[in-house]
Amino acid sequence: MKVLGLSFGKVNANCDILSKEALYGIHAAYPQAEIRFINTQRLTIGRCIGCGACSTSLERGKDNDCVIKDDFQMVEDAVREADVIIVAAPVYVLQPVGQFKDFVDRFSCRHDVSAINWVLDRRRSGQLPGQAGDYPIERLKRRTVSYISVGGATTANWVSMGTATLHLFGISAMMKTIANYNAYKMGITGNPYLNQQLIDDMHELGRRTAEAFTLPDEEIEWFAPTGDGVCPVCHQNLLAVNGTTSVECPICGIEGKISIEGDKLHVVFPPEQQARARGTFVGLREHTVEIQGFGAICGPKIMANKDFLAQRMERVKQFENRIRE
Repeated sequence: MKVLGLSFGKVNANCDILSKEALYGIHAAYPQAEIRFINTQRLTIGRCIGCGACSTSLERGKDNDCVIKDDFQMVEDAVREADVIIVAAPVYVLQPVGQFKDFVDRFSCRHDVSAINWVLDRRRSGQLPGQAGDYPIERLKRRTVSYISVGGATTANWVSMGTATLHLFGISAMMKTIANYNAYKMGITGNPYLNQQLIDDMHELGRRTAEAFTLPDEEIEWFAPTGDGVCPVCHQNLLAVNGTTSVECPICGIEGKISIEGDKLHVVFPPEQQARARGTFVGLREHTVEIQGFGAICGPKIMANKDFLAQRMERVKQFENRIRE
């Protein structure tokens, strides 16, 4: 078992403490596990530039490094090798720091299980050149992951997007999430070691995340010491409403029905909706089909308006000059 701890916080500060204690919990339960820890704060991980090189390489059956040459590749390689992952990130403004999102944006497109299988299926059928076995199948391996959101605020809504955003880390790779731990109130806790229950929770979080890797999905139990969420899939409490009794989980993209009894709110997400959540193959495949259809729609539209668009694009390219006229 290969275990990775990823901290997006300050070196030797709260994120490091909590994620390392989770790793200690894994080590106590699985002393033979290979454990690696990476703090990203001093690493350079730039934003995705939308160049499409990773998608092109996928279709060609190549396992390329990202074209942006910084520390991303080292972290991606570590995630790829891992079986069990603990991710911790600080919340400064409602959600985790930007470096985390920059990593996710570049990681997700390169590890989308549905997109990879889409290409493999097309190669097997002869629609794309090459053999299906040419592509590195380890990108499709099963992994378990838990998230630790760390915030100073004593008011929970100041960290309301913490674990929700962290959950995006494993969606495209279909990682099995075991826990979303909301470690806020750190501003009055002072140091995690002054709260023994917090440290105990980290040990249990780590142990359960590693144990889950050894179990079939149907035997895994959700670990929710800081409270369970309304969504039965991602266990978040966020809901998108449209003025009707239908609501959506903005993380999973699934629809449920809402009802109110007295001062109690109930949301029911049908099994068929849960089965198409974003972190499932069905949910990811819906998005793959959507994306693959863009070309057939936009290609003819752009070609039919080629001259018009070329003329209008001059307004964008010459903006600095024209705005001064």
